[in-house]
Amino acid sequence: MNTGIISYSLGSLRYYLTSSQKYKAGWMFALVLISSFLDVFGLAALVPVMMVAAEPGGVQKSKYFSPLYQFLDFQSEKNFLLFLMAAIFLFFLFKNLFTTWVNYLQTKFTADIGLKIIDGQLTKYLDLSFWKFNDTGSSNLMNAALQVPGVYVSGVLRPLFVFFSEVAVVVVIVLSIIIYKPLLLAILGVVLVPTTLLMYRALRTRTQVIGHRINALRPVSFSILNDLFVGFVELKLAHKQDAYRRKLLTNQEELQKLDAEAYLYSMLPIKMIEMVAILGVLTIFVYALFFAQNAADLIALVGLFAAAAYRLMPSVNRMLQSLFQIKQAQYTIEIIGSDREGDFYSPTHPTQLPLTFERSLTFNNISYTFPGATKRTLKDIELTIRKGEKIGFIGSSGSGKTTLMNTLLRFYVEQSGDILVDGAPLKPEHLLAWYKIIGYVKQDTFLMEASIQDNITLGDAEVDQERLRYAIEQASLTSFVQNLPEGVHTHIGERGSKLSGGQRQRIGIARALYKRTEVLVLDEATSALDNETEREVNEAINKLSQTDITILIIAHRITTLRECDRIYELSQGEVIAVHQYHDLVRQLVQQ
Repeated sequence: MNTGIISYSLGSLRYYLTSSQKYKAGWMFALVLISSFLDVFGLAALVPVMMVAAEPGGVQKSKYFSPLYQFLDFQSEKNFLLFLMAAIFLFFLFKNLFTTWVNYLQTKFTADIGLKIIDGQLTKYLDLSFWKFNDTGSSNLMNAALQVPGVYVSGVLRPLFVFFSEVAVVVVIVLSIIIYKPLLLAILGVVLVPTTLLMYRALRTRTQVIGHRINALRPVSFSILNDLFVGFVELKLAHKQDAYRRKLLTNQEELQKLDAEAYLYSMLPIKMIEMVAILGVLTIFVYALFFAQNAADLIALVGLFAAAAYRLMPSVNRMLQSLFQIKQAQYTIEIIGSDREGDFYSPTHPTQLPLTFERSLTFNNISYTFPGATKRTLKDIELTIRKGEKIGFIGSSGSGKTTLMNTLLRFYVEQSGDILVDGAPLKPEHLLAWYKIIGYVKQDTFLMEASIQDNITLGDAEVDQERLRYAIEQASLTSFVQNLPEGVHTHIGERGSKLSGGQRQRIGIARALYKRTEVLVLDEATSALDNETEREVNEAINKLSQTDITILIIAHRITTLRECDRIYELSQGEVIAVHQYHDLVRQLVQQ
């Protein structure tokens, strides 16, 4: 029908199938052929039974049924016909049970492949570089990771099975007709083939456009809905909820119209094929008027055409529907197959080596430029931090503080220079070991809708209670947790909605301590807090100053840096000064 889209779809499928799954797919196709043969055999068996039943004495005259009638020693044609009808019913019962079993195997097979595709999508997007991850956006990532694989399974994979199973049915019917009545094949070909081709050509481009547009609109809906719910308080106070709701409904209105249009196109083939079937019957009558020798030939030809069309029409309809579905879902093949490799992917190195941090951490002439930018964000940063030191970083927005910490966290990889741990370069082979050493607390701490314990341990199945107690104590959360009725098992609400800002930040600190962090990065951890809450978080930070944890603090509030051994000032990606806390405070007072 359309070798291009079918071969394109099969090519995408081969990428995900293992050798055993390819074998299983071939085995299921064989079952589909058997099922198709049973379908056609059941249809073919009905026609002669109806013909001998309609003619008195037809059983005795039939060259097929007369020997069977004699062999089974029936005394009455009526009883023999009842026997044939019972046999046909049992055959159809078996056929439908067998077909249902084959359909079950197909759906299970496609579900397994769908799960594998979701896993592949998640792996692909979790390996994105930090910059590309942020640039893509969470709504697009969620759509591509979950929605797109689901549409691929329902809109490409399952329609492929339907298409090939119906092709098998059509082939068997056509071969049967060639053997029994070649003229009938010519009539069916003249009636059905042009209509089918014209229908597909007329609608294929539009269905593909609909699919691409739906894919573009879905992430927009996810994004607006997320803003509407996450920003509930702010939008309500600003009286903006109605505006966002209208934006969402406008987007959904277009989506619903496109869905309705796609559904309409899926209904058109059967209507058109039904019309051309009637045209086929009329064609046979016209043929009979000029060429048929007797009325019996006309009745037989019309009966055969009706029987063949009865089975061919649904098959051709399902083939067209499958092609339209695949065309509409073609964008999923493009998304799933895109960007499997590229500069913005940073998969974990297959060989991971151990790493220890005993003496020092050095930024050795670190430079970094964002993709597409012409100006360097970091320019030859050179500084050394000894283990156990508390180091502060200050500077105006855009000075490079967070970017520098992101290179240390390995979210960004420097284009020149090295990060040295005890004098040795930090390489991709050390990544997992480095993640065990370093912790990170940012301004908007990530919190799950779960218990305090789960948020600190990030859902550990087996919790080290001693480490948990130590982390809670060092983060100055002990009295708070002890006063809760359910203690560490208290649920904190969505995004920590039941906690104060200081409590949320201290849970972030406790999380870093629970995993035995040796290097702790605090990125504006107190900038969004009021003075009293800042004091609570600073108390936790100051308590950490008594440990051997190396702490790197980015702060706008100078008071947060009171316990720092040194404070580096950055401007336009360069270190322009090194301060002591008291000297820095004196400078600010004098300004």
